[in-house]
Amino acid sequence: MARSPAPPVNSPQRPPPESAYESTPITSARSLRQLSVFFFGATCFLASTALTRRAIYKRHLRVKPSFYAPNTNPHEHFSPVHEAVQALNLATMNCVSLGTMALGGTMWAFDIANLKEAQARLRGRLNYDTIYQPGEALPASIMDLLVASQETVAKEEEDGNSETPR
Repeated sequence: MARSPAPPVNSPQRPPPESAYESTPITSARSLRQLSVFFFGATCFLASTALTRRAIYKRHLRVKPSFYAPNTNPHEHFSPVHEAVQALNLATMNCVSLGTMALGGTMWAFDIANLKEAQARLRGRLNYDTIYQPGEALPASIMDLLVASQETVAKEEEDGNSETPR
């Protein structure tokens, strides 16, 4: 049997492999706070859906006449203002609860805990700080602007930053 060759004495050690994506665990306080907004919105949406179904059911009961009742005046207690206000309130509750649920889900999906983090991410993504620089740092002509943009592209290619959209 042949023995495997001995490893060199001064071989460089490999660094431990880095994980491709690190995130906060789902049971962390941050993640649970984000999910609590989602579940609050979902609970409100279920409650507003139940209220809407109840209001529609009551309206159907009120409009439908009894079997032996005369049908000469079936809508005795009809108020268009009351109906409109009730419909507006129900639609508002449904939309606000659905929006809260969507906001909580988006906060959890993008790992955003508060408004300051959302502003920082959006401003970083839009290069807000580089767009709104002092007056002397801004190019004076279109040609200077094109040269500055080419320098920025070359700098990003050197850094290997391929995350920016094209």
